Amino acid sequence: MDVIVNPIGAAGTEWCLYDRLGHHLGLIREVPWPNTPFTIVPERGSRLDGIPLFHPSLDVALAAIEEHLGGTCELVGGSSQ
Repeated sequence: MDVIVNPIGAAGTEWCLYDRLGHHLGLIREVPWPNTPFTIVPERGSRLDGIPLFHPSLDVALAAIEEHLGGTCELVGGSSQ
């Protein structure tokens, strides 16, 4: 499953996750935790249920989503950190 990743909220701190059909899958949030500042927040009942939640970078979080869903993550409207 391919995922579209759109930045929302304050620049560079939150991203919304959708599949190509427009179904909301969850969020990625940047939080002030030093070792794992990027947290995946799955939408309840979505295919992201069961994914590891905490990641050291946005790129690692996106790679975890790709691996978990067997597809690609396309970041639109912004750049990864």
